[in-house]
Amino acid sequence: MNRKFTVIILLLLALAGVLIAIKNGNEKTSFHTFRGSIFGTRYQVQYRAHEQLGMEAEDIQAEVEKALQRIDQMASTWKTDSEISRYNRAVVKDEFQLSAELNELIERSEQWKSRTGGAFDIHHTGEGIDVSAIAKGYAVDRIIDYLDHKLKIEDCLVEIGGEIKARGHNAKGKPWKVAIYIPPSHSHIMGPRLTLSNTSMATSGQYFKEGHIKNAATGKIPEHDLLSCTVITHSNTDADALATALYVMGCEAGLAWANENEVEVIFIENDGTVIESMGRVNRRD
Repeated sequence: MNRKFTVIILLLLALAGVLIAIKNGNEKTSFHTFRGSIFGTRYQVQYRAHEQLGMEAEDIQAEVEKALQRIDQMASTWKTDSEISRYNRAVVKDEFQLSAELNELIERSEQWKSRTGGAFDIHHTGEGIDVSAIAKGYAVDRIIDYLDHKLKIEDCLVEIGGEIKARGHNAKGKPWKVAIYIPPSHSHIMGPRLTLSNTSMATSGQYFKEGHIKNAATGKIPEHDLLSCTVITHSNTDADALATALYVMGCEAGLAWANENEVEVIFIENDGTVIESMGRVNRRD
């Protein structure tokens, strides 16, 4: 083999190595998506992997699902052996040893009850406490914290039953675009599309489960013409609670509360009318 031919072979091998390295690099920084069921609804997680991640996609999904199952076992009123169900059955509540997580959710809920004048209330007559109106948002925050703080993933989105939190950019390198869910019964309405960047949104409405949102003071379903209420704020835990509270208040009182407290909120009425708070940042397409 002459020297010239040897050089050509070496150059070709070097080029092949570069191409393999680029291919592997792209695989390590590619976007991943996985979906599943939790809390009686669907969830999805999207994220961009990075070269220093050190975990396979399957392992990340397993850790996320383990965290969701832990929160479900803590907060589900449908499971008789969940922590909250056992607490509700306890004769002497003060003697029940609450976990730090459930205690945090109860304390946060009591804070929002006070701030919203009782519009958000986890206490239901004869049923004990129910944190389902804040638990999905709490779970979204915990999964984002895991991806962001522990795995150092900068681009990710987590959605659980319409509660969404996003960081960084999507697979195309652009800000995340999400739409407020509109049920099939109101298909004549065009749901607003929003840009989310390092923030979150939560939506409440009776269409998710008829009759599940009640005014705790009256025990009745709120009587107004709202289809849904969407709150945009950094904490999805808070957005989840506030979306429920403002939906209970109704558009007029809810809008006044949101404006006074500088909360971003979007009300959609049954006829498709969209009403936004004065504190709304322009996130619409």
